Amino acid sequence: MINLLNNPTFNNERNILNADLFVNNLKNTLTAFKFNTKVTYEVYRQVTIYHITWTDDKNYEDILKLNKEIALSLGIPKEELVIKKISDNEVEIKVQNMKKESLTLKELLSDFKKDNNFKVALGLDERDNIITFDFDKDKSLLVTGVSGIGKTNLFRNIIMNILINYHDTKILVLDSQGINYNDFNSVCEVVNDEKEIINTIKSLRKEFENRVKTGNKERLVVFIDEIYEILEIDNSIDEDINYLLELGSMTNIHLIVSTDTITTKDISRIFDNDNISKLSFYQTSREEYNMFLDTVVKESLNNDGIYLNTKKEVTRIIIPLIKDDEISRIVAELKEK
Repeated sequence: MINLLNNPTFNNERNILNADLFVNNLKNTLTAFKFNTKVTYEVYRQVTIYHITWTDDKNYEDILKLNKEIALSLGIPKEELVIKKISDNEVEIKVQNMKKESLTLKELLSDFKKDNNFKVALGLDERDNIITFDFDKDKSLLVTGVSGIGKTNLFRNIIMNILINYHDTKILVLDSQGINYNDFNSVCEVVNDEKEIINTIKSLRKEFENRVKTGNKERLVVFIDEIYEILEIDNSIDEDINYLLELGSMTNIHLIVSTDTITTKDISRIFDNDNISKLSFYQTSREEYNMFLDTVVKESLNNDGIYLNTKKEVTRIIIPLIKDDEISRIVAELKEK
């Protein structure tokens, strides 16, 4: 069904040409300050990474003294320049590309290789490697970020991954806003009413207990969008959600839960779980951002996601933009089948 998705429009030629220009500027700058250096670079979708090595008696501190000149040669403000030490005679500089285009789901899934595990392609890292979420290993996913930053698009991305690659998986979407997932309602179960959402969450705990008795392990992925709004109505469901986050995967019940804030008591009880993978978009403060990921992320915040898996590995993710017409075509195809 990948052929039903929108074709990519991305062309990296402009970024490559820019990198050619900047690397010459960088070489000339370093030569002017008596550095015997070799400069190489790699151009990716979002960033270009420059590698500087030298064979003379210069050191890392000498490179740092040229931060103003290096930033100028690379066409960026000095405040954005980060010179990362790789070894005693090598540094790395990462620069955001000037030309950026949205990643398409077709680009992502065309290079995605399925295996025996139940996994989906979340997006690309900065070096254009596919980042996957493995339900069999990582169990469930917690997502946070201010409203309008990309949480719904992430949910739609994962739903489309499942619809295209895993026809034996049941999808349940609990959406109190009632507008974001109705295009899926003929191939997924979509619940919009707030009271019904609360009852559904409580019934999921009973379903888990029943599955333990019967041995039923049909795959079920439950999406709960903006859980904060549901907890405001009935904060007792945080116990049910925590229970399912901890144990649900034993019977193939997996949760993907989002919120736009983690500062309230009820939310913190759910989103403080260190054994569950997490993905954060832009937050209102760096403190909230670092608190959610339980680590200090020094990179600048933007619309890309920061993914922390259960191994405590932090990765910045570029997530594909899912278009309404793509959803319509995939849903229509599945209905026919």
